[in-house]
Amino acid sequence: MKIDNSNYILKGILLTICGILFTFFPGVLSWVFYIIGGAIIVGSAFTVLGGLGSGDGAGLIPAGVIGVLIGLFVMYLPKFIAAQISLIAGIVIAIVAITQIVKALSKDFTKGLKLLQLIFGILLLVCSIFLIFNPFKGGNIIRVIIGIVMLMFAAFNYYVAYVINQRNSSNSPDVIDVTGYTAPDDEDHKRLQ
Repeated sequence: MKIDNSNYILKGILLTICGILFTFFPGVLSWVFYIIGGAIIVGSAFTVLGGLGSGDGAGLIPAGVIGVLIGLFVMYLPKFIAAQISLIAGIVIAIVAITQIVKALSKDFTKGLKLLQLIFGILLLVCSIFLIFNPFKGGNIIRVIIGIVMLMFAAFNYYVAYVINQRNSSNSPDVIDVTGYTAPDDEDHKRLQ
């Protein structure tokens, strides 16, 4: 039975992109929030103006004002995230770590892959505890650590996809499919003779 590895490849690609942006280009993430917030504000401003122009559109004005406030909040997010980056990242990585540990303990992997996923989950859990209780309070150091952890997690996903691909491509002539076959009991054996 072939296993689909596209989910692991997709996660690996997304984590690689996020890890590189987070580690080496932190300003890009802020600009993404500013662009998204600006687009929300411009769209909401047009909604407000459309509501002012027609008598029936007065109901659009509150929605437009709420949209402008949401746009301002999205534009403020980079400052909030920069202030609380350690705590936010620690919580997110703790959730990922617990997920990895539960997957390692519950799924039936080969021994090497199961042990690797368990060790990886424990390392992520230690990193998350470090980030939550952050003794350094240094945003840049934490940002780089988070980016490196994302890149490590991406590498792990690529490795899992590689292992799945190797299993899917190997043809085992020693395996015999016996699904649906029942062995004859003693009475069936006597009738056959």
